[in-house]
Amino acid sequence: MCRRTPSTAAASDKTPSTLARFTTASILVAVLSVWGYFAYPPRDATPGLTTEMQSYKVPLALTAFYLVSLPTLKWFTETYLAPKYDMKLLLTESMIIYNVAQVFLNGWMVYAIIDALVYRGHPFIGSRSLTGVAISSGSSYAVWVHYCDKYLEFFDTYFMILRGNMKQVSFLHIYHHTTIAWAWWIAITYSPGGDVYFGALLNSIIHVMMYAYYALALMKVQCPWKRFLTQAQLLQFTSVVVYTGFTGYTHYTKLPHEAIAGEQPSIQEYFMCCGVQVFEMVSLFVLFSIFYKKSYSKKNKEAKAKEDDQCQKAMGEISIAAKEVAGHAAKDAGKVLASASKVVKRTGASSINAM
Repeated sequence: MCRRTPSTAAASDKTPSTLARFTTASILVAVLSVWGYFAYPPRDATPGLTTEMQSYKVPLALTAFYLVSLPTLKWFTETYLAPKYDMKLLLTESMIIYNVAQVFLNGWMVYAIIDALVYRGHPFIGSRSLTGVAISSGSSYAVWVHYCDKYLEFFDTYFMILRGNMKQVSFLHIYHHTTIAWAWWIAITYSPGGDVYFGALLNSIIHVMMYAYYALALMKVQCPWKRFLTQAQLLQFTSVVVYTGFTGYTHYTKLPHEAIAGEQPSIQEYFMCCGVQVFEMVSLFVLFSIFYKKSYSKKNKEAKAKEDDQCQKAMGEISIAAKEVAGHAAKDAGKVLASASKVVKRTGASSINAM
């Protein structure tokens, strides 16, 4: 009779039940529902346009809670959850639901903004308007939802910690999630209409690809485009900076500089938003470039080292085989020479007897 080893028994004991896995997924669905309640106000009550934008205390409280919750969640996971449960298995369904939800959410934002540009008259560039098409096109509404999604994306970090992937919780990761929420709050507070849509559009496109990759990876589907996600993000940062430069020039040279109450912000407020946006994009470009260089240069070195090891192993096997062949050939040659020598001796003896 076979007995389970202690390690096998421990692994089996940590396997979460089906009930536990789906209870966890249900909790996530409840959180998504609460988030949706606040993120989707009526269309005619878009914060920053038709209603007053939330106070700075909201992003301050949420980002502060995010930063404090990370070490707290790490301690709680390592102390109470990880010793009892296989966290990767426990969170599988929850993470699939989360990533698929992000794909649909970001896909909707891409659709809403493109629809506003193509069919509803929203200008591609050169607008600070807070009235008319800014409201009717739905573009600013999509930007508001995009801003709210920055807080939902805190779950990216929470899942990493719960699964024990602390290497992924880097300075880049935390900096990105913290500062991007503030950048979008400033944009919607001071210039919610017009050109602010562009960054939200590109970021949503990237997130459709990124969360689709995560969802497929969880379902054990091969995804060859992981490396290109970082390249796409670098392209996104560059494109936003270039677009911001064009909009700044357009607003400065062709549009009124003064604010019109309820209709458009001043050029100073708009440029403040542009400055925050450029700083955010440049800082992320630098950090993502460092990450990309470290990640893929290391992988290339490892692949090259592995290839060299395989070549050396193959050469060693060839050398051993060659020695074996040479040894067998020498033995065979020795046998042939011995046989020939015997034949010669017999032939010589026969000749002597004949004489």
